[in-house]
Amino acid sequence: MYVPALCLAAADGMRKGPAEHIGALSAAEIVELDFAGALLRDGVEWRLGHAVHLSRPTPDWPDGRHVVTADPAPYADMPLVYAIRLPWQR
Repeated sequence: MYVPALCLAAADGMRKGPAEHIGALSAAEIVELDFAGALLRDGVEWRLGHAVHLSRPTPDWPDGRHVVTADPAPYADMPLVYAIRLPWQR
């Protein structure tokens, strides 16, 4: 599981604990923002831009990667981004 660092920081800012929990998972790879990702703003928030950048097709991931999110609405109009909604939790 690839986790955009900016998304993880935003999630931890909204609710304490996700960063520590996800960081401890052996299957989670926290991905830092690279230069190409920083250029892909398209008028969206940094955390969304980072997720979009990681989801787009690459030579290693020719079909791209899915974005798993509690709110897929911000990704609806973005080309080549496939969002999966997490079940709502309290």
